[in-house]
Amino acid sequence: EKVPRWAVAYKFEAEETSTILNDITWQVGRTGKITPNAILSPVRVQGSLIQRATLHNEDYIQMLGINVGDTVNISKRGDVIPAVEEVVEKGEHIEPIKFPEKCPSCESVLVKDGAHHFCTNGKCPKKMLGRLQYFAGRGQMNIESLGDKTLEFLFEQNFVREISDIYTFDFGKLFGTEGYGEKKIRNIFQSIEESKKNPFPIVLASLGLKDIGGKAAEILTKNFKSIDEI
Repeated sequence: EKVPRWAVAYKFEAEETSTILNDITWQVGRTGKITPNAILSPVRVQGSLIQRATLHNEDYIQMLGINVGDTVNISKRGDVIPAVEEVVEKGEHIEPIKFPEKCPSCESVLVKDGAHHFCTNGKCPKKMLGRLQYFAGRGQMNIESLGDKTLEFLFEQNFVREISDIYTFDFGKLFGTEGYGEKKIRNIFQSIEESKKNPFPIVLASLGLKDIGGKAAEILTKNFKSIDEI
């Protein structure tokens, strides 16, 4: 029912503000999905300073007819997520920007699946780093001392490249590296040890396997008691 018990929810129109689209960047997610992001001239929307907004996918870019230099209206959908709503004045580029044919991280040819483009290279650096950050993140394994920036450094230095490396790398080797004193290294050790207490469903969901979210992980681990069984 669209109107359960005759109740109707009304929403106010989202406030929109105009600004200039300065650039478009292409974000590679842990699954390989390529998401275009608008880099905007900073503007205040509903009390927040907005400099970036999602452009979703190629279909959305084509629908808007958007390109660098355009004046656009942006809003905060649900009062939270910045989004480009429409082009209000075209810049010098008349045609919509073209979606890349190759992954901006590893240059593998992109594959379109539904509305989105994907990098299918399992060794794509951005995908590998994204998997590490997802695994260690809040709501997953919650390894507090391994934030995104720390993991990015460890990845670039070839210390931690796969999820298993988090549990096998000797973080004591970092002692003396700028920003890695005794206290930080001790905190990393403690956070990793604490993560080992997470129950199996959380560990499985944190691996970021396709279609295996929290609910699917709970169902699987009720029937299979180890990763080997699965």
